[in-house]
Amino acid sequence: MITPDQITDNELLELIENCSLSPELFTHETMLRLAWILIQKHGLDVAIVKNSHIKEKYFKTALKSDKFNKTLSRAYVEILHYFITKSNTKNFEKLLREFPRLKFDFQKLVKTHYGYNILKEHRQEEPKDFRPIIFSF
Repeated sequence: MITPDQITDNELLELIENCSLSPELFTHETMLRLAWILIQKHGLDVAIVKNSHIKEKYFKTALKSDKFNKTLSRAYVEILHYFITKSNTKNFEKLLREFPRLKFDFQKLVKTHYGYNILKEHRQEEPKDFRPIIFSF
């Protein structure tokens, strides 16, 4: 089986967009990489929108799931973008090594970002207020 790290960014994006990426490969790290690819290609604002549309379609089509969380999808892009701006690297794997919390403690980052645990329910609506991201290093 091919793993996501053996696939180029463009190939991974295409596989997710056309819902042909194996569901076993649609992991937290793959979702972070999707956000990375979209931020690199389109910038923050467009990446937020595209990430949400792509993931919602993937959840419904490939995963056959109604568990898509629009707020969490937005958080992936916003939080990753925050850490990109704090780094000099232009490499996804190096970014994860520089900030391992992205990979290993993302739930806590999300809770810090929104001020409550958005993972407890699958929200379709946008959060009511956006605050600046404040993380302690």
